[in-house]
Amino acid sequence: MSPSVALFALISALFYCLAMLVMKSWAAGPSLIGALLIAGALLAAGAFEIAALRHERLGLIYVVILGAEVVVIAGISLFHFGETYSPREIAGIAIVLLGTAVAWA
Repeated sequence: MSPSVALFALISALFYCLAMLVMKSWAAGPSLIGALLIAGALLAAGAFEIAALRHERLGLIYVVILGAEVVVIAGISLFHFGETYSPREIAGIAIVLLGTAVAWA
């Protein structure tokens, strides 16, 4: 995978994470601005994912995006929202990251 394709996949993952974070705040009270941010982030994520898919296989792009999302969302959930993880959830995160590493290699 070329560096530019990996970058497209990682940017896509960041936009998916942004959409998810806005969805988390949406739970406190829906707003038009929130809806527009979610829609914009999902459209941008899709655009970068399409750019990555032009040059690489679907399975590999999906795994890269998923692995990046797990790292970003787990970190933000832990440090910003103060959420905790059970041992089973930590094992699940580790399995996703291990799978990402195996697919990337």
